[in-house]
Order: sequence, then structure tokens, then C-alpha cells
Amino acid sequence: MHRLGMFFLLCLSACGGGGSVGSGSTTAPPTEASAVKVVLPTSYLNFKAVGLVPQQLPAGRSGVGVVRAYADFSGRGQLDLFTASLTYDPQRPIQNATPSRLEFWRKQVDGSFERDTVMLSSSQGCIHPRRAIVADFNADQKPDVFLACHGYDADPYPGERNWVVLSQPNGRYEVKVASADVGFFHSASAADLNGDGLPDVVVTNASDAAVLYALINKGNGVFERESRARFPASLREKGLYTVELLDVNEDGRLDVLVGGHEWGGTSTALLLNPGDNQFAQVTPITLPAVAGEGVVLDFAVTGTGASRSLWALRTSGGDGTFYQSRTIQKITWPGWVSTTPLLQRNAPWFAWLIPAVVNGRAVMTSEDASVGVSVPQ
Repeated sequence: MHRLGMFFLLCLSACGGGGSVGSGSTTAPPTEASAVKVVLPTSYLNFKAVGLVPQQLPAGRSGVGVVRAYADFSGRGQLDLFTASLTYDPQRPIQNATPSRLEFWRKQVDGSFERDTVMLSSSQGCIHPRRAIVADFNADQKPDVFLACHGYDADPYPGERNWVVLSQPNGRYEVKVASADVGFFHSASAADLNGDGLPDVVVTNASDAAVLYALINKGNGVFERESRARFPASLREKGLYTVELLDVNEDGRLDVLVGGHEWGGTSTALLLNPGDNQFAQVTPITLPAVAGEGVVLDFAVTGTGASRSLWALRTSGGDGTFYQSRTIQKITWPGWVSTTPLLQRNAPWFAWLIPAVVNGRAVMTSEDASVGVSVPQ
């Protein structure tokens, strides 16, 4: 069976749910191995197809200043939480910039989170992580985290290296630099691109001429930049900040969705997989724009067949404002009919969109319950 085609079987054991918040630390041992949640083949599935619902997050770990990821990190059959919190102020000089704070939070049976004090080898990460994605990067059947980092978020925008949080045989996690590349990495998505069984990572790097490229996984927490161009030259636009690998047209192959600053001329586009994960000769399909909502933050897909829909999370740009709204766009597949079931101006933006079932209703929402958004699918 195709590895992605196994998803429907894997999800039966991978699904989990929400809860409330707690504090403190724990070293509770794992339960029986049969309860451990399966790590799915792509970072998209590991975030948006594991049954995640809006979470009441630990104090100070909500909002857009904290990067989050969810997986069964402790091996107890719960969706634990990983957070990377900013500790620096970009309004202060670059020499004052300090590393982000990395933490694991164990999910409790009552739905609360308790901070773990033993699993991480270090609590220090990159200066400014922008996205955390989950995959089994070292092929040990345990979830790992790749951190896309863009560094000090003000002039001169020096960029920085990406990081990885890698599972170890002793149950702990090693924190290390993932690759030699330095750049303004704003987004990342993981899947096996070269067929070696290891998830690679596609990144957006606004400070590099290529902008969009793959980091090939060497299996030991090291990622090497791919020398061959995998994506079309037409996508080499500096305003491209968002990427996701997911199967849009349900043919069992991973497609590519990219977006960013439409207001600056960057296209929001879909690349359909020709069958070999090589997209350089693929003609991008431009997605419908939303006037004044020209910053594209995240993507998701729902439904099947005639009910298939593509979703884009947006915020303002192109109307004189910037990051000053929250907008959810729904695009029918393959009809390309665009609607905006949520468009709130002068509302705080949020970073990630998930499909979820809440109180028996299929909705598009945030994994952060404090956002308070729920749109029917």
C-alpha cells in the first residue's frame, strides 16, 4: 500500500482530543506500548489529521508569540505539547536577542498540561522560531520536531539556522542545529520526497534567491540542501512565506501549496504532483485572491470528491494595514469558487488553521482555544 494511503488506517490509532490547562512538572512513566500513538508520514497529517481540537493552553503559551506542536512525545498515548517561546524583543538592539525557550508539556488524563522537566537535553532554541512541524526524522517510530527559524525580526534581518528536536533511545530529546543553511525561514513542511523512507523538509527562505527548496534528511538529525531545483523558477518571489505538502486532488500524491504576500505580487498557488515529487516543470495554478486580505498564513483541505474544499487562513495586507484581521477563505475543488466564511477586520490574527470536530460539528478552527474561532466546514 502507498505510504500515504495508509493514513486512514493509521489515524484510527492516532486520533486524540482537547482539554484544559494545568501547571507544574511530571515524570510519570509511559503506559503500555500499545497505547503509543502512531507517527504519520507527513507533518501536515501529524498536525491536522490526529484529532486535535482547540486546546486550553498553559499560561503564557498561547497566542502568536509561541510556536507549538502536538504529538505523543512521552509515549503514553496522549497528544502532548511542545512549545518554543520567544524571549527577545525585536524593538531592542540585536545584541540583546536571546534564545527561545523550549518546553515539553505532558497531556494528563483530565485534559490538563503539566510541564515536563526531564525529556529535553536543552531548553534553549533558536532566537526566533516561526514554525514547528512533527515527523519521525530519525526513523525510530517516535515523533520529532523541526523548527523553522528566521532569526532577529528587524533590520538587518541576519537570519539563522533551523533546529531539530530529535528523539533518543533513552526517551529524551536532543536539541541541535538541523542544517548549515542560514536564512529567514518562515515556513516548513515535511514528507519523504526522495523515496528513502525518511521525511525531508521543504522550507521557505525569504533571504535566499531560490526562496523555496528542499532540505534532504540524512537520518541523523542532519539536513542537507538539495542541489537540484525541485520547484518552478516562477515561484522565486521574495514575498513567499508559507508552504504545505498535502494531497489536494486525492490521487495519493503530495501536492504543494504556497502563499505569502499577495499584496506585494506573490502568487498563492497550487502545484499538482506529476508523479515523481519533481515540480520544476509544473505550471502553478493560481488560487483566488481576497481583496485587502493579502497575507496568506496557512492551508488545510477537507471533504472528499464533490465535497472537497481547500482552506486558506489570511490576514490583512494590501489595503494600508498589515496583520490586522483574521480571515478564513474556502475554495471549492475543483470548481475554484471562493468564499470567506470568516472576515473580521481589526481583529487579532492567528497563525494556524485546523479541521476539527467540536461538539459533534465539523469546523475550521485554531488549536489555541483562546482564539475563539469556529467556522462550519
